[in-house]
Amino acid sequence: MENRRRRRKSVSRVTQISQAIKGRDLATLKDLARTGAGLETTRLRRRAWPLLLNFRSLVDPGTTSLHPDEGQVDLDVPRTGLPKSREIRHTEHAVQRRQEQLRSTVVSVLRMYPWLSYYQGFHELTMPFLCVFGSEKPTQEAMRMVALFFVRDAMSPGLEHVMQQLQLLYVLLKAIAPNVHNLLEELQVPPFFAISWVLTWFAHDVDDFASICRIYDFLIVSPPMQVVYVAAALVKHSEREVLAMERDFAMVHTGLTKLPQQTKEWDSVLEDSWYLKSEYPETKLQQMGCMLARKSAVNTFAATWTRLDPARPLPFTALVATKANHPLAEATPTVKSATNTAQWPLVIATMASATMIMYAYLLAQT
Repeated sequence: MENRRRRRKSVSRVTQISQAIKGRDLATLKDLARTGAGLETTRLRRRAWPLLLNFRSLVDPGTTSLHPDEGQVDLDVPRTGLPKSREIRHTEHAVQRRQEQLRSTVVSVLRMYPWLSYYQGFHELTMPFLCVFGSEKPTQEAMRMVALFFVRDAMSPGLEHVMQQLQLLYVLLKAIAPNVHNLLEELQVPPFFAISWVLTWFAHDVDDFASICRIYDFLIVSPPMQVVYVAAALVKHSEREVLAMERDFAMVHTGLTKLPQQTKEWDSVLEDSWYLKSEYPETKLQQMGCMLARKSAVNTFAATWTRLDPARPLPFTALVATKANHPLAEATPTVKSATNTAQWPLVIATMASATMIMYAYLLAQT
């Protein structure tokens, strides 16, 4: 009886999603993507995500011949596997084909906007989109929008701006999980454990394709900083487990990196992160911790995303002033710390080279 009720409820939700897509009811579609089980199926996501990501709302800027980061892309793509799902073929030929499409997609975005810098993890962020759309052209459009409006800070010349956002994660933890924050501060554990969460929207850390898609449903209808709120909500959900960990730097760091793999209640985590954002909006959070750059994707999103209209495409430079350089190329991160985080090794981590070394280390651990 209970299973029949669940199936009826799911069918009803699928109908709602289909009707919202057909009627281009973006308000309803966003609400369905954000709440409950999200957009339910790959077929529905293939139709809904283009609407939610404002496909064809930017003028095509043309392409350059080569991007200086293509060599790193060539190193990363062959190591990229496919998410676990019965609907995804995992034969050697299927994996190789997806990897070829992945390289083409990532390189095409970089060549369109040569001032973007590739980071290790962007390929992993891309793969679930490719698995949903099944081909390069729509995936390229999705990743163009994600790169320019959601993860643009990570695609600046260094990752120091991303590390600022991770510092704000600790500001959130101090407010909502003070015991966990105290533990991390006591052991001087920097927020490296969450860097792959933020850079890949958890795709590096979650194997299950359905869970990844549920997270993506939520994040593409949220501001770019929302992934940090999700990280905070995840740690809060696992507070008991974290506090039970052996009080050792390595044990706590490793235990934290494994939280996404162990989590089964993503709907609840995502919902809590939404309320967390309403209680500590980006502006308030920055005042509590550190101020992000004026041209950070976090601070420009509200003013730029609402101007997008597929009926009247704009060049990206009409939304965020930039020429040959990244909007953050000359921005210097400023820190106003509400905690003792300035004493952590985070200072070292703001150097791009050190950050990439740490991320490479995390990749090797999983």
